[in-house]
Amino acid sequence: MFSILLVLKILFWIAIILIGWFIFVETVGRVIRRFIHFPIPSFLVPLLDNPIRRRIQPPAKVIDWIDIKDGMQVLEIGPGVGTFTIEASRRVGEKGRVYAIDIQSNVVLKLKRRLRREGITNAEAIVGSAYELPLRDKSIDRAFMIAVLGEIPDKRKALLEIKRVLKDGGLLAIGELLIDPDYPRKKTTIGWCREAGFELIGSYGNILHYLLTFKKSMSGSTI
Repeated sequence: MFSILLVLKILFWIAIILIGWFIFVETVGRVIRRFIHFPIPSFLVPLLDNPIRRRIQPPAKVIDWIDIKDGMQVLEIGPGVGTFTIEASRRVGEKGRVYAIDIQSNVVLKLKRRLRREGITNAEAIVGSAYELPLRDKSIDRAFMIAVLGEIPDKRKALLEIKRVLKDGGLLAIGELLIDPDYPRKKTTIGWCREAGFELIGSYGNILHYLLTFKKSMSGSTI
């Protein structure tokens, strides 16, 4: 009986320490990111694709919400190691294509290796800036960013560039994760997109994460 209580006590204090450390890191991280914007270091990117995140933010469900279908041309900004890229490539089929664009060459290289390893030929990893997308006007059916928009210093410029490449009937999807140091409130994200000329049409998720979908607003901002 005594040994069980001792084990429970040890587990309790371990949990307290982990929670305390998490709160500390999140608080410090958010303060730093408020004043300094930079993409997550490439050596940390593989850690983002883990079982806990996949349970909180299931790739299949997120792609369902984005409504990616066979034959579509899809843009993903900030793909990381391909957590959502892989699922999107399955949905677009042989006639569709996924353009996964990241500003960090090391991240793109890792994603290219993963795509080759898994035999995926309808997704392309590209080094590029969200401010200057290497895509034609009105060529994209779906564009999405998952836990990325908060990292971009000039959000309006990036959103207007997405608006340029998005077809008139296309959709923009913005997903955010609560534990991300750059996590913006849903209201904040809606405001950013509205200022760039997007209209909210869908809201999904829960307290731990959300996904918002937008279309071009007929009365919104123009490029």
